[in-house]
Amino acid sequence: MGRNAKTLLFAVLAIFTTSFVALTVYDPRLVKFHVVDRFKDLTYSAPKPNHVDNTVVDAILHDTQIEPSGNDTVTPFSPHDERNFIMTEQQCEASFPGLYVEIERAVEDRRPRPITLDELESVTHSAFGYFRGIIYNQELYVIKMLDPNFSRGFATLMAMHRAIVTSPEPLPNIEFTLNTADYIDFEQSAATWTYARRSNETVNWLMPDFGYWSWPEPKVGSYNEVRLKARLADEAIPWEKKIPKIVWRGATLKLPVRLALLNQTKGAAWADVKALDWQSAESKEKNLLSMSDHCHYRFVAHTEGHSYSGRLKYLQQCRSVVVAHKLDWIQHYHSLLIPDGPNQNYVECNRDFSNLEAVMEELRWDEEKAKRIADNSVKTFRERYLTPAAEACYWRKFIKGWRSVSFEPKLLDEKGNIRGVPIESFILERRTEWDPY
Repeated sequence: MGRNAKTLLFAVLAIFTTSFVALTVYDPRLVKFHVVDRFKDLTYSAPKPNHVDNTVVDAILHDTQIEPSGNDTVTPFSPHDERNFIMTEQQCEASFPGLYVEIERAVEDRRPRPITLDELESVTHSAFGYFRGIIYNQELYVIKMLDPNFSRGFATLMAMHRAIVTSPEPLPNIEFTLNTADYIDFEQSAATWTYARRSNETVNWLMPDFGYWSWPEPKVGSYNEVRLKARLADEAIPWEKKIPKIVWRGATLKLPVRLALLNQTKGAAWADVKALDWQSAESKEKNLLSMSDHCHYRFVAHTEGHSYSGRLKYLQQCRSVVVAHKLDWIQHYHSLLIPDGPNQNYVECNRDFSNLEAVMEELRWDEEKAKRIADNSVKTFRERYLTPAAEACYWRKFIKGWRSVSFEPKLLDEKGNIRGVPIESFILERRTEWDPY
């Protein structure tokens, strides 16, 4: 090829290249090739996707379903299993045989009249702490939230999420409502999840309370932190060196049971009971005790609050004797409380604490009995039924129980959109609707 021909060829290539680059930059149909203009809208309309329904979703997700674990070996529960989140249902049943009484009660109550979608739609939204969600193909979605009630709802959702994603076996799809207030409007007949109930309130289902994840507002800390500090306190101060008094700290809230405790212990040499004013810096400085500080005492008092009180599970982390009035409110594990006999793991007083002095006199006189009760409490609760592993097992049994008397939910709405926000996004934004930013 001659010199003139080569020059002509290079000129043609240069013109072609320059034209292509110009089109890439300025032709809106080609802007997707240029990094500077990658966010500009295209001039042509994008094709509309075909409508998909839940049948299509199920087919897509089928290959991602968890397969049942092949390891069904059942061995005696040991302290090494306290954070074992991958127990099978068979292993959970063997490890925590007395934990599921509340689930079994709720299932039997609803077996004759299964839970329906219309029933969930009727749940009152007026109280704060309301959440509605779906578990679908091992994923947790939040559909609605109303006044989250501090960190409670987020803590509960995270604990549930942990139980779901660590499950070695598939969990059923469910739709549910839950409430994180101290109590809800129990006049409604719709089933919902809550932290506590009275004996005559059979419609609601009991889930573990928020403190099994964390209770940051009063700086109680994460549940694992509470457990560790309680053990460290017991190591530093064994039973023989614990203060031989009963301890209590808390706001009275003008509640009769708390005022009664203060009245019955006023001036008593065997008691260290003081009211706490959360609005007073002086009161907090002089009277506030951490949860692990309670473990320095041989006896720890428990009182209910507006309904239940979340402190009981914390007190049961201490190798101390829990002394409580007769409880009106039931939590998910209260069937394990034993008030007398060789396996006694707490002491029950009159609701007005009128017999507290006599109870304390016996416990202080019979030190062997007191230590046995404290040891039974640790063995039953701290080392077994109030472990993170037990909580995960309860959540899975709870989800399965709910599904056994409820309906199969739909992940997509009528327009083919996913109902709700995946927990991974919701827990970061803490809302179900927002504009991109």
